[in-house]
Amino acid sequence: MKILVPIKRVIDPSFKVRLKPDHSGLDMTYMKMVMNPYDETALAAALQLKEQDVATQVLTVSCGTDDCVETLRMSLAMGADETLFVEARYAMSPLVVARLLKAVAERENCSLILIGRQGMGNDGNQVGQMLAALLGWPCLPFAETLTIEGTNARARCKTDQGFDMLETVLPTLVSVEIGLAAPRYASMPNLMKAKKRKIPAIAAETLGVDMEMDVAITQLRSQPERGRGVILPDAAALIDRLRTETRII
Repeated sequence: MKILVPIKRVIDPSFKVRLKPDHSGLDMTYMKMVMNPYDETALAAALQLKEQDVATQVLTVSCGTDDCVETLRMSLAMGADETLFVEARYAMSPLVVARLLKAVAERENCSLILIGRQGMGNDGNQVGQMLAALLGWPCLPFAETLTIEGTNARARCKTDQGFDMLETVLPTLVSVEIGLAAPRYASMPNLMKAKKRKIPAIAAETLGVDMEMDVAITQLRSQPERGRGVILPDAAALIDRLRTETRII
């Protein structure tokens, strides 16, 4: 069984994001880029399944500009068997990314897709579900545990009310929560080997998918500054404020 793990390159979560003065995008000056932490967890989970002889191959893929190559190289150093770079020199909506990943999954004959539930950038949480719908596969969303037995997949999935235990059959897509597996660290020998590996690349246009975007980001704005809190004398005053200002009571 081949596992596909989509990888996204994101700004290091420890860095403070800044906007350009004209609000046209993010100011990338001095920004450090890393592998999306959720995708890091998905890759670690895929490697665990390979070590358990559940899978035979782990393939990572990333869609974007040439900068993605270094992130894919890191995935090889962490233990991925193969990787693929889908080259696209312009912004892509989540739906376009899902279409590209669908083409890759079908081309590579993958039986399982492990994808981070969201990207630490826009926090959209869209690509995984879109990809499963396009493939016509079942989806195990927000998985915190995952067990594969034969052709059955079972996961404990987070919900607003707690957890659900869901079971389905392969092929399937699993959107991964941080905590499903401990991230792998690349050793120096593996980093040196990965630097020598050639990263296969394919132009997005050659995959034969619809690249038309229905949405586009026209402007970015910072979140308004949070105002100071108010100290109320008692519970009655709190209820009165809730009733008159928020209208939830």
